[in-house]
Amino acid sequence: MPTPALIVVDVQRDFCEGGALAAVDTLSLLMPLQACIDAARRAKVAVIYTKDWHPSDHSSFETSGGPWPAHCVAGTVGAELMPPLQAEAGEVVIHKGVQVGGAGYSGFELTGLENRLRELRVDRVGVTGIATEYCVRATALDALQHGLKVAVLRDLIRAVNPSEASKVLEELQNAGAQISTSKEWLASL
Repeated sequence: MPTPALIVVDVQRDFCEGGALAAVDTLSLLMPLQACIDAARRAKVAVIYTKDWHPSDHSSFETSGGPWPAHCVAGTVGAELMPPLQAEAGEVVIHKGVQVGGAGYSGFELTGLENRLRELRVDRVGVTGIATEYCVRATALDALQHGLKVAVLRDLIRAVNPSEASKVLEELQNAGAQISTSKEWLASL
């Protein structure tokens, strides 16, 4: 029987307040997101975490000619999930951006996520996390490309540049994603 999944995109220390590449207002995301994860677990929804897991010389880093400060280097504290988030046994953790080259924005880019979702018989996903205009956007668009029904949970995403968020949500909606709240999405399960 097909099942839903909750995708938690890049809620890592380096993308939260005080981190190397913090999005805006991320601390207010953590408790509502944890509550959604807990509700999804109770509903037997698959929970998938994506994490930037960059080599120290990743092409996106300023030191390598890229646009970003070094962030989420594999195995560092900055790459850890931001507390209170913690993957439980059996939950999927996807490492992305592991090659030196390429943006690594999407949870689907060279990660095997599509195959994992197929194995779990996932037909629809709720997408949450950081950052709206980069990794959330790319992951949602790729999920649509892979034929999944996608809901972007607007109360559980955060942007680097909040003024771009509404434009990105409009783009995602036009591409076929549903824009809803976590409460609405959970009620639809």
